[in-house]
Amino acid sequence: MQLCSWLEWQIDYLLYLQNFRDISHHVFDKFFIYITLFGEITIPILVICLFYWVINKKVGIYILWSYLFGFVTNTFAKTTACIYRPWILDCRVHPVPEAIPAATGYSFPSGHTAGVMSIWGGLAYSYWNNKIFRYLCFFIIISVMVSRNYLGVHTPQDVVVSFFISLFVLYIAKKALDYSETGKNHDLIVTAIVCIVTILVTLYADFKHYPIHYLFGKILYSPDSIKIDCTLKTGFLFGSFAGWLIERRFIDYNPQTGTILKKIIRYLLGTAILFLFLHTVLNICSSLYIKYAIFLISGLFVTCLYPLFIKKCRL
Repeated sequence: MQLCSWLEWQIDYLLYLQNFRDISHHVFDKFFIYITLFGEITIPILVICLFYWVINKKVGIYILWSYLFGFVTNTFAKTTACIYRPWILDCRVHPVPEAIPAATGYSFPSGHTAGVMSIWGGLAYSYWNNKIFRYLCFFIIISVMVSRNYLGVHTPQDVVVSFFISLFVLYIAKKALDYSETGKNHDLIVTAIVCIVTILVTLYADFKHYPIHYLFGKILYSPDSIKIDCTLKTGFLFGSFAGWLIERRFIDYNPQTGTILKKIIRYLLGTAILFLFLHTVLNICSSLYIKYAIFLISGLFVTCLYPLFIKKCRL
């Protein structure tokens, strides 16, 4: 595939890192494989639940919204740009094999960078006065960004552009959260706007025209995977916002109640139920509609159903 000069130097940079992996005998591979997990779905959801259920509900809502808004903007950007992964752009690029399964969809912008910025960038802002925690958040963010290049699954432009988009998303999420708390029915307005925008982005991802390229008679990348991923995450977003609205108006859960032991049990029990439900049902169901319902229920569980259970059981 012919590359423009803008991409050539980025591919050269990835090849330099690839050569470094080889001459260092891949001693850093495991570190970057583990650090990149901070940008995937499991750790962000665990952190969101920790703050929303146990530590600080408002901070939990903020990082949840940042994460969900990041998904919407990232999906729109990916489906608009339709830029292939580095190893498709240039066959000389050989990513670390363990990193390939999580490198789904188009390459630009980086979803892992968006995910890590949403959570750890939001936490850094929320606890700005705590220098140690703030610098820890910065370290995690930068490490994940570097890991995407080191592992060979993203170009520099993928992570840098995603970083700046995510900064804007953090700002929008903060403004939306503040607005939702300043007037009557502002929460309804925010929910309606978010849902409408999400529906439009989902329809855009489903019906837009995608470039299709073949190599030796085999399609290089099928856009069906990004359509399915977008649909499932849309379900989680709808469930999360519906649950937030119900919890805000009818439950008024306070995460700071209970002893430390109760909080630990509360968190471990809730995350165990959530991930057991997700992994068990998703593995036995093949229907996209059922999977959509599972993600919607999971969003409801995080923001509404489990807080209601905690309050009723005084856990």
